[in-house]
Amino acid sequence: MLRVQGCMRVWLLGSGSTGNAAIIEAPVSDGGQGPGARLLIDAGLGPRSCATRMRQLGADLFPAGVVGIVVTHHHGDHIAHLEPLVRALRAPVYLHEGIAAARVRARYLVRPYARRGVFSIGPFHVRAEPIPHDAPQVALSISARGFRFGIATDLGHVPARLVDLLAECDEALVEANHCIELLQGGPYPPRLKTRVAGDFGHLSNDQAAGLAERLGQTRLTRLWLGHLSRSNNTPARAIDRVRSRARGFDVEVLEHGVPRLLELQGRSRAMTQLGLRFGS
Repeated sequence: MLRVQGCMRVWLLGSGSTGNAAIIEAPVSDGGQGPGARLLIDAGLGPRSCATRMRQLGADLFPAGVVGIVVTHHHGDHIAHLEPLVRALRAPVYLHEGIAAARVRARYLVRPYARRGVFSIGPFHVRAEPIPHDAPQVALSISARGFRFGIATDLGHVPARLVDLLAECDEALVEANHCIELLQGGPYPPRLKTRVAGDFGHLSNDQAAGLAERLGQTRLTRLWLGHLSRSNNTPARAIDRVRSRARGFDVEVLEHGVPRLLELQGRSRAMTQLGLRFGS
């Protein structure tokens, strides 16, 4: 029987209003050569930016490319560069029915996925769950060979099903978009402040902290805070508020526009070594 070697790697290339994109690499089995299959989540950065940021983190985007591009919703910071990425990567695009992308649907290979359910792309199993935002939006958990990573940004409040989705992950990226005090006293006009703080806007530090508290004593080993507002939050405020209520896992913060490489070890490896296995 082939054994998994290495770990799941995640290149968080951008998280925030200037562009969101993450590349997830599946672990390889014994005897495998080169990198594992890769999956791109969201298209808020162009091919050149994605390749440059990966090189900054010690890896190449080309020629390996990706087995698919999954888009969470149609706001520009998540989809603006989809067409050039499709042309450069020559990969199928996965869109749910709520994503307005008529030109992409007409010109490229698009595979639909349901906003609630599980679908497969190469070695990856992707679970989607709808979350509340002012565009049809989903959270995702992506699993491959016993490892699982979750992504949940752009949501105004936390539904119970999202807690269940993140609780099955080894690590996850969640939104800590704003500090309520900074938002209220900040430069945004009143209508935008109401949108951001509303039930279909973005999570505050306090809401992210409440989510972290509900994830205590689950499979999760590390929570990454992302999609921070440059006007209405700071990394120090976000991490201090969320860490104060997190129990049983680490909490780290992603600075706006700064790429990071994650190497998931997680509880899944320990359980595998004991002869147990989480479902993927």
